[in-house]
Amino acid sequence: MTTMIGKTTSASHLYEQVWHANEATTTNSKKDTITVGVVVVTKDPAFFQTGLGVLNDIRDYVFKRVQISAEIPLKLSALAQSELYSEAKEKAIHFLRNQKKTINIEVIQCASLAEATGRIIHANALAEHPEFQVGMVFYDQTSLGYTDDKIDQIDRDLDAFYRAMHKVGIPAFYSTFSTVTFIRDLRTPIRYLPQQYREIVRSEDPGTFQTELLCLWMDFFEMNYTNRRVKPTGCAEPHNTLGEELIKFFGRTAPGNWLVSYFTGSVVSNLIGHLDRHASTQGGLVLRGQNEHAIACGAIANWQLYRKPFLAVVTSGMLDEFKGTLINLKETAAQGIIVAAENRLSQWYSFQGTITATEDTRQVFEARGIPYVYMDEVENMTADLARAFELFHQGKGPVVILATQNVLESSLPLDKAIEEFIPEVIENEQVALQSDALKQAIDLVNNGPEKLVWQLGPVTEDEYALVHEIAEQAGIALVDTLAHPGSVPKYYQGKRNPHFLGTLAIYGYTPKVYHFFHTNDKLNELSEQSLFMIKSRVAQVATPFSDARLERKVHVVQVTHNERHLSPYADVQVNMNCLAFLQAIKDNLNVSDELKAKRVANIHSYVDSQSDVISKLPTLPMSPNYFFSQLNGVVESLIEQEGFDYTGVYDVGRCGISAVRNVAKTRRGFSGWYGRALMGDALLASTYLAFTSNTNVIAFIGDGAKGIVPDILPSFIDNILSHPELLDKSITVFYFCNGGLSVINTYQERILFNRTSRQMRLVNIDQPEYSLDVGDFTVQNKTLTRFDETSIREALTSKRRLNLFSVVLGHNNEGDGMSLATAKGWQRDPGDLAELEARRAQAQLSETQHSPTFEDSTQQGVSL
Repeated sequence: MTTMIGKTTSASHLYEQVWHANEATTTNSKKDTITVGVVVVTKDPAFFQTGLGVLNDIRDYVFKRVQISAEIPLKLSALAQSELYSEAKEKAIHFLRNQKKTINIEVIQCASLAEATGRIIHANALAEHPEFQVGMVFYDQTSLGYTDDKIDQIDRDLDAFYRAMHKVGIPAFYSTFSTVTFIRDLRTPIRYLPQQYREIVRSEDPGTFQTELLCLWMDFFEMNYTNRRVKPTGCAEPHNTLGEELIKFFGRTAPGNWLVSYFTGSVVSNLIGHLDRHASTQGGLVLRGQNEHAIACGAIANWQLYRKPFLAVVTSGMLDEFKGTLINLKETAAQGIIVAAENRLSQWYSFQGTITATEDTRQVFEARGIPYVYMDEVENMTADLARAFELFHQGKGPVVILATQNVLESSLPLDKAIEEFIPEVIENEQVALQSDALKQAIDLVNNGPEKLVWQLGPVTEDEYALVHEIAEQAGIALVDTLAHPGSVPKYYQGKRNPHFLGTLAIYGYTPKVYHFFHTNDKLNELSEQSLFMIKSRVAQVATPFSDARLERKVHVVQVTHNERHLSPYADVQVNMNCLAFLQAIKDNLNVSDELKAKRVANIHSYVDSQSDVISKLPTLPMSPNYFFSQLNGVVESLIEQEGFDYTGVYDVGRCGISAVRNVAKTRRGFSGWYGRALMGDALLASTYLAFTSNTNVIAFIGDGAKGIVPDILPSFIDNILSHPELLDKSITVFYFCNGGLSVINTYQERILFNRTSRQMRLVNIDQPEYSLDVGDFTVQNKTLTRFDETSIREALTSKRRLNLFSVVLGHNNEGDGMSLATAKGWQRDPGDLAELEARRAQAQLSETQHSPTFEDSTQQGVSL
C-alpha cells in the first residue's frame, strides 16, 4: 500500500500539494533531490501513526515528497496536546524554515528488520529511487514480542541490516543518531551501552512519546543533512595509519600472542576504534580494564606468566594514572608499547598536556630509565616508529610513544616501509666452565652442604623442568617466594612435589622452611647450608632475614643475567642466563648417593603443617588461619582426586600472604607483592588473567585492596561480551573482610606494641547475594561467615562461572609467617634438636631402603 501525506485524504491531491509547496522555495532540481528512507520496524499501529502525525506537522519544510510503504493501515490521528511538544515543534519549524536544501522521504514500515532489508534491496534492484539512502531506523521492540531482545542480539541484527545495505551499495547513516530502539523498561541488573543504536524506554505518556520522536528526527536531520562532513557511508570504517602499523608490528613480532588494552579519550578514540576492529586479525586479544592502572596490572601479569607483549593506549595526561605499575613494568622488563596522547611543544599550557613550560613528563621517563619516542609530525612517522620498534626489541621494558593529535588521527599512508632493526637472538648461551662463580656453584651442588635450598624467581616452564630434574638427582630443597608464588608448586604435573619445602619471603614463610634454616631457633652455621637465589635480585621481599644476617649468617649464591642486580650480600655471584646456568649444572652433576640421601632426609625431617592451634579452631568470625587451612584441604583434595589445576592471584595484605603460605599451588601465579607491592594490583590483573589463563583462576583479595581500586565486575562483564569463548573455566575471587589493614595492624601490635588505631580501620558493608547470567556465563555473589565446603567445592569446579565470595574474618597476629617474632610462639610445632634428629634418622632409614614417595612417607608417619 503506497500513499502520500497531505491535508486531505486524497493521495494524488496531496502529492501535488506537497510537491508544489516545496518547489517554490528551493533552487534544487528534481535530479539533485535525494530520497531518504525512514525505516519503522513495528507491529503497533499507535506507534506508527504517532510517527506519521509528527512528520505531518513539519511536512511543509524541507520535504518535497513523503511517500509511505506500510503494512499497517494509514491513519492520521490527532496528536496529544502537550506544551513541551508545541515548544519543540515551534523550534523545529524555525530551524527547518531556514534550510535551503530539500529531500524526499520514504517511510518503510515492516514487522521485522529482515523484512525491511528485503524490501529495500528489492526496490533498489528495480531502480525505483536511484538517489535513495537509508536515513533513520526506528526499531520498536515493545511490539515484537513479550520480552525485549538482549542488547547484543539487537546489535547483531542492526549490524546485519547495515552490512546488507553496504553490500548492495545503498548508502546508509550508521550511528546512534540514525538508529533508535524502543524497549519496555530499563534493563536490570546489568546495563551497558549498545554498540549500534540508542536505546529508549517507550513512554506511556502520548505527549512525551511524540516529543521524543520529533527530537530524534530533528537531531538526525541536523547532524546528517546540515553538516557537510557527515556522509552516509554505511559500514565504511575510518582508516588509522598508526593503528595499522602497530597491528602489523605486533602481528609479526608476537603472532597470536599479544595483548591490547586501552582507556579511551577524545584524542585517542580513532586509534582505539581501529585497534578494536582490526587487532584480532593479527592475533591481538583486546581486553578492557577499569582504568589506566588496571591496564598496567594486566600487562605485568600476562608478561610474567605468559610472556605476552602488550599494546596500551591512553589519553592525554593519563600516564600518571599508571602509578607504581609503570616502574613495575620496567622492573619486569615487560615488552610492550604504551601510546599516550600529548600536546604539541608549541601549545601554551594545553589541556591535560604534560609537556609545558613548567613540567616535562619526558624527564620522568629518563629518570626511571623508561625509553620513549615523541611523535609530533606525520611526515616523521616512519622514522619515529622505526625508533620505537628498535627500543622495543632491546627488551628493557615498555616503550612510551607520546603522540600528538595529528599523528594519532592520521590516515595518510607512510612514505616508505619501516626499516625494523631486530637484534640477533641467541637461543642457547654456550657457557665455558671458566667462570669461578659458576665453578663454585657446581661444587656446592656436587659436594656442598647437606642443606641446599634453591629459591626460584620467575622461572619459565622449561627452566622449572630442568630445576626439577636437578633437584631429583641432587636432593635439593626448593622454595618459592612471595613475589613469585608457585614458581615452585607443591604439586607438579598433578603429583606431590617431593622437593617442595615451602615459601621463603619477608612475610609468609612456612614453618617447615623456618625449621629447615634454624635449629633451636638459631640460624644454622654458614658451613651447614647454602641458599641459591635463582633469577633473583636478592631483594628484601625474598627473605625474612635482615641485611646483617644476609651479610654474615646466610651463605647466598645469586644467579641473575642482569649485572646491575648483583647483590652485595651474595657470597657467590653468578652473572649469566638462567637456562644456561641450569644446563651447566645438569651437565656437570656428580652428587654421591650418600650426600643425596642426607639431603633428602633433611627435606622430609620437618613437619608440613600450619603449626598453629587456631588453624584448627572454628571460631566466629573465622580466623584467617582456620579458613586457609580448610580451603587448602579442599584444594588439595581436588588436585589429587580430580586433577584440579589453577592460577593463583595474590593481592597485597595479610590474606594474600596467608594464601601464598597455606594453599597448595599447581603452577606459577601472579603476586601484587612484586615490585612496588601496590594494593589492588592483583585484583585488577585478575580481570585479564581470567581471559588469558588456560586454567581455572583463584584470586585472594583483602578488603583493603578491594577498597582502593575500582570494582572489577563491570570490566569483567564487558570482556565477557567480547570474548565469551575464552571462559570455559572457573574464576573465583575471595574478598576477605575483617574491617582492617591487617599487615599494618600486626606491625603496630606485635612489633611496636601499640594499640590499634583508626588508620587501620576499614568499613565493610554487606553485599546482597545474587546470581545473574551474561549469555551462558554465570556470575554469583555470596557471603561466607562459616567455612562452606560444599559451596566452595562447587564454585571451584563449575565451568563458565565467576564466583565472588565475601569471606567474613577476624583479625589476629598469630602466625602465617608475618614476622620472625611469631615463629617461636607457644602454638608452634617444637623444633628442638633431639626431636629433629629422631625425625631425620627415620627419614634417612626410609631413603636407604627405597626412594620415598608421597604415599610411602605417609605410611611411615613422615609428613612431606
